Amino acid sequence: MTSGRRILSIETSSIICGLAYIVNGESIGCIEESAPRKHAEILPDFFIELKNKTKFRLADLNGIAVSIGPGSFTGLRIGLSFAKGLAYSKNLPIIPVPTMMSLAYQVRNKYPTYGLIWSHRTQVFSQHVNWIDKLPVEAGNIEVNNWDDVKKKVPIERTIFQWQCDEIIGNKFKAVVSQPSAVNVGYLADHNYRKWVVKNPYDLVPNYIAPFKIKSGL
Repeated sequence: MTSGRRILSIETSSIICGLAYIVNGESIGCIEESAPRKHAEILPDFFIELKNKTKFRLADLNGIAVSIGPGSFTGLRIGLSFAKGLAYSKNLPIIPVPTMMSLAYQVRNKYPTYGLIWSHRTQVFSQHVNWIDKLPVEAGNIEVNNWDDVKKKVPIERTIFQWQCDEIIGNKFKAVVSQPSAVNVGYLADHNYRKWVVKNPYDLVPNYIAPFKIKSGL
C-alpha cells in the first residue's frame, strides 16, 4: 500500500548537501554532494536542477522534510531556513527528521543499535536506537560528550554506526560508516508523516543539542 504522498527532502546537517523528491515512499530523483561551506550557495541551484529533472511542483507537495539535527550549527540553520522559505510560499507543512535516525536507516540492513556523529574536536553525539517494523526509533535522548567518556558506555558487541568519527574512535569499535542522504530523510518523513509533521512550523528550530560547542565544518 502506497502513501500517496509527495515530499521534497533536504539534507544539510554536515558537509553533505542534498535534495530528494520522494513519491509514494520511493525516490524519484536526488541531487547531493559533499560541499563544505557551500550549502547556502548551492542549495538553491540544486532545487532548480531537481525541479527541472523531476518536474515536481511545490503546490503538489504534501510537505518539506528536513534533517533537523544534531549536526553542523550552520548547516542545520541553512537547511531549515530553506525548508521554511519553500513551505511558507505554498502553506506547506514541514517534517523534521532526526539526523541520527536518518543515518541509522541508511545502514538498516545491519539493524544498528547505537549511533555516533562527530561534533568537534573529540566530542561526539551519541544515541541508542531501537527498531520497530524495520524502522529506527529513538531510544533515549541524544548526548554530546568526549569520546573517552562515551566509549566506556558502549558495549563492544553492539552494532554501531558513525559519521565523521573515524579519526577519534580508532579500531577497537568496528563501527559502520553511514553517510547522510536526503533520500533517507525523505523515506523516514514519509513513513512517520503523521507522527512528525509540523503543520505550522513558524517556531521550529534545529536540534542543535549543544549549539555553543558545535563547529560548523561547512
